[in-house]
Amino acid sequence: MTNHPVTSVTVARAARLLGISLIAVLLAGCGAPGGGGDATATSAAPVRATSEATAPPTADSQPSQEPPTQDPSAAPDGSGQSSGGSGQARTVAPGGTLADGDTVSAELTRAGQKDTFTLDLGGAREFYVADMRCDGGIKVQVIAEIDGKPEGLDNLSLCGGNWVFKLSKAGAHRLEITGDTNVIGPYSFRLATVKVRSFPVKLGLKIGEGSPAGAGRLAAGGEVHRFEFDADGASAIKVLGGAGSCLAIEMELVDAAETSVATARQPIPLCGYELPIALSNGDGRYALVIRSAAAKTGPYSFQLVRSD
Repeated sequence: MTNHPVTSVTVARAARLLGISLIAVLLAGCGAPGGGGDATATSAAPVRATSEATAPPTADSQPSQEPPTQDPSAAPDGSGQSSGGSGQARTVAPGGTLADGDTVSAELTRAGQKDTFTLDLGGAREFYVADMRCDGGIKVQVIAEIDGKPEGLDNLSLCGGNWVFKLSKAGAHRLEITGDTNVIGPYSFRLATVKVRSFPVKLGLKIGEGSPAGAGRLAAGGEVHRFEFDADGASAIKVLGGAGSCLAIEMELVDAAETSVATARQPIPLCGYELPIALSNGDGRYALVIRSAAAKTGPYSFQLVRSD
C-alpha cells in the first residue's frame, strides 16, 4: 500500500479549516459575547418616581410678607392708665405744700415748735381752714412772704370751728401752726379754696340739681353759689320748699355788687325758713347766696318767689 503524505496533510488541513468555520458559524448564531454592531440592548422604560413631599410653592402661592393686622377690639386702649394728675385730696406733713382739698393731721411734740406749710391755692385769694381739731392752746395764722407779717388776724384758735382767710398781699404765703407757752399736742384741719359760681335767674324759678345747669349741688368743698335776680318791683321775696343738706348748707341775701360772699353775715337756714325777706330797693339787683360755712358738700333745692 502506497503512502501519500501530501494528500493526508491537505485533507487534515481542510478538516481543521472546516471545523474552525463551523465553530464560527455556530458562535455567530448564538451571538458572541461582546459582539458589537447594531445589536442595541433594549431596557425597560424608566418609572417616574413620585415623592410624598409637597412641592415647593410657586411665586404666586407664597404667603404674604405683610405683617398681620390686629383686630382693633383686641388692641390696648390705654383706658387703664392714669390720665395724669390725681385730682384727689392728700394728707400733708409739716414742711409740705397745701393745696385745695388737702388735709393735715400732725402733732406739736416740743415746746416752742412751729409747723409751717407752703400755700398753693391755684390762683384763689380766699380759703377755708375747716374741720379744725386740737386739745387746746394751738394757734393758726397766715404769713405773707413779702413782708413776713400776718394776713388778717393772727394766732387764731385751731381748736374747733372754721376760719376764712382772704389774701390781700402779693406773692407767696405760708400757714403756721404754733402752741401757747409749753403747749404740745395733736392737731388736724382741712383746706378748701373759695370757688364762687354765679347763676342769673328770675323770680318764680324752681332751683334744684341741674336747674339751671350746674346748680342744685355744692360739689366741692368751698363752693359758693350766687343766684342773681332783678327785684322787678318786688319789696320782699320768699324761699319756698328749701330741701337738701339742711344742716350743712345755709342761705344769705346780699346786694348783687357784693363779691366777698364766703363769710356769713346774716345767714338763714336752707330748710324750713319761709318768712318774707325784705328788699331795700324794688328796682335793685340782688343775689341769694348758697354756701356751707364749714366748706361741706351736698344737694339743695328751693323756689325763689315774690312775697308781695
